[in-house]
Amino acid sequence: MLSKKEIENLSNDINDLVIKNRLKEALAKLSILMEGIHVADFTLQFENLDKTYLMLLEYTFRGVPDPQRDRIYQSLRVSILELLDLVQQKALHNTGMHIYSIKAQMEDKKEIALEEAARNIDSLHFDKELARLLHENDVVGEINEAELPRISPRIFQLIWLTDKYAEADIRLMHAIKSSSDLPWHDKCLAISALTLSLLTCFDKEKFLILFDFYDNGEEQVWQRALTGLVIAIYFYHNRVQLYPVIRDRIEKYRDDQEFYSQVRHILIQILKARETEKITRNFKEEILPDVQKFESKIRERLDLDHLLTDDLIEDKNPDWEKIFEDSPDLLDKIQKMSEMQMEGLDLFMGTFAMLKNFDFFRELSNWFRPFYRSNETVLNAVSEHPQVKETFLAGMEESFYMCNSDKYSFCFNINHLPLEQGRNIMSLFIMEAENLHEIKEEDAILNKPEKDIYIFTQYIQDLYRFYKLHPFRNDFVDIFNLSWDIAGTELSNMLEPAPEVLKTAAQFLFEKEHFEEAIHLLEFLAGLENPQQDVIEKLAYSYQLSGNYRKALEYYKKSEIFESNRLWSVKKIIFCLRKLKLDDEALEWCTTALKQAPDDVYLHTMIGNCYLDLKRYEEALEHYFRVEFLAPDNKKVMRPIGWCCFVLGKIEMAHNYMSNILQIDAQSHDYINAGHVEFCLHNKTKAMEYYRKALEGIDISLAKFNEILEFDREFLILNGANPEEFPMITDYLRYNY
Repeated sequence: MLSKKEIENLSNDINDLVIKNRLKEALAKLSILMEGIHVADFTLQFENLDKTYLMLLEYTFRGVPDPQRDRIYQSLRVSILELLDLVQQKALHNTGMHIYSIKAQMEDKKEIALEEAARNIDSLHFDKELARLLHENDVVGEINEAELPRISPRIFQLIWLTDKYAEADIRLMHAIKSSSDLPWHDKCLAISALTLSLLTCFDKEKFLILFDFYDNGEEQVWQRALTGLVIAIYFYHNRVQLYPVIRDRIEKYRDDQEFYSQVRHILIQILKARETEKITRNFKEEILPDVQKFESKIRERLDLDHLLTDDLIEDKNPDWEKIFEDSPDLLDKIQKMSEMQMEGLDLFMGTFAMLKNFDFFRELSNWFRPFYRSNETVLNAVSEHPQVKETFLAGMEESFYMCNSDKYSFCFNINHLPLEQGRNIMSLFIMEAENLHEIKEEDAILNKPEKDIYIFTQYIQDLYRFYKLHPFRNDFVDIFNLSWDIAGTELSNMLEPAPEVLKTAAQFLFEKEHFEEAIHLLEFLAGLENPQQDVIEKLAYSYQLSGNYRKALEYYKKSEIFESNRLWSVKKIIFCLRKLKLDDEALEWCTTALKQAPDDVYLHTMIGNCYLDLKRYEEALEHYFRVEFLAPDNKKVMRPIGWCCFVLGKIEMAHNYMSNILQIDAQSHDYINAGHVEFCLHNKTKAMEYYRKALEGIDISLAKFNEILEFDREFLILNGANPEEFPMITDYLRYNY
């Protein structure tokens, strides 16, 4: 029996072969995947597909004209993938994964539920009939029609674990969408179940239903539907192109700038979510130790045990600045983290990761449940005076910096704290909520479209917690572990009318130093008509930081034609030419640029380096002296000056510069160079002392030293050293090292 990984790899191979039009190979691999799966319908479908393709090939190469050939061929591609979906799900079922055991338990009841849906959903009375359909008790009897309908765990599973939606499934989802009685938060659960279902098993109907929920425009619901669509379009980026009905729905939004703005926010938030692990690690390693280090000082000097007095609430404590003087970086770090939080980066993952073990989270659907103040679960979890409870939960519901999943964790955790401590935390939170409410009123921070951004952010963070923390997360393909390299995919094609969306994504990847991923998007943008200068520059820079100096050089030369930042581009061109060992060409660029900026330190340094590599030491020395004059604080230039003096036989000048560099920033090679000078001045004891110090460093071994000595042989002889003594130097060091 194949393992989960083997099934996934084989399925991906088949999918790729179909996309590449290698259908016979795809069918051969599909037959391997079907081994041990004894489903008559699968076998019949496979035989029909194989026979149809063989006939198509025979007619083609017999020269038989067939105006329907292209349509049949495309239909074959789709049919192979549709069969693959079902075979893959059956193969995974046989691995014993947890979600498939849930699916097996549901199968017997599924048909009954769907038949009931088909009978009872009536277009004139669907709200009443939906209440009956969604009632999760299986006992026979009258249903209390006053009871509000709910997306129960059973219905969530029904939506999620159905591979291919039939007519009854579609009618159920449309009834949920259209119901005026079903609360928004239950519709949100249905969208999450639908998204999970689509990511588990491809189905064009699921795509179309998500589009319908998005078009319906119900607040909180459409944001989740669009998020699911963006994820699914990327997840199936190769396959979506085979379904005109999906592409037609995407095309509908071609001129809708609001749609592109919404997609941009979702895409950026997904990319930000992928930074969460790094942020959590930085918080633990950089900020938390500083906070813990100064906790005792803060408590002592600020009298934190009595902090909540009226005076301290109204007035600033003069000792606060003194506390941060003891840790000057801590305040900056905290401020930076605060800015990151306001930008939508996830700072709470590390804090709440350990608070997902409450019974509430044992039910999978609750990982996606929006937080709302009337939820009986949180009402029962918070033991407090009704008015305080209402104020607290209202503030929690409106809070935009904590995702829904973490809000539930926060409430459950309070219930496990000592009563007084829990009350203090609630009081502090209410104060914070009131402050945020004032900010919201003053700055309209949660008005459209800002409110949409926070809904996207919270939902994507909910998804992140599910994929990273759920006990059975390994049963799912982690969408946040995907490369999200969208250039050239159906998602980038969808966004082609709005290149600013792709540019924003590229900019984010660039700023976060994901240069390999940024390159693909920037390449796409650079290929558009009249590409912008900063796109070309960032593409070149990304190639440079990735070590591809030839491609970097290509784009730096393209950016050089723009009037602004021209000198910057020229300097980068020179840098890349140097990396490619093209010193003569680099020298030409340097001398040309020097006419425009005769006192530029970088240019003089690069010219000196070029001349040095070309062994034109006098000319190199001239420019290094110029650097020393223009930038007297740059002590590093003394190294090449000292070396040029040495190889030119200016031994006394070399001695002065090398002695100075030893006093400022001595490195292993500095000791070797200084040793050479002392050896040529016949100060052999001093020379051996310097050589030994060089060998004390981790980067110079005796073998390496011997190579350097041999390389420098001609310069040592030029300055009067006896070559017969060179082997003795190494032997002496072997005795004394």
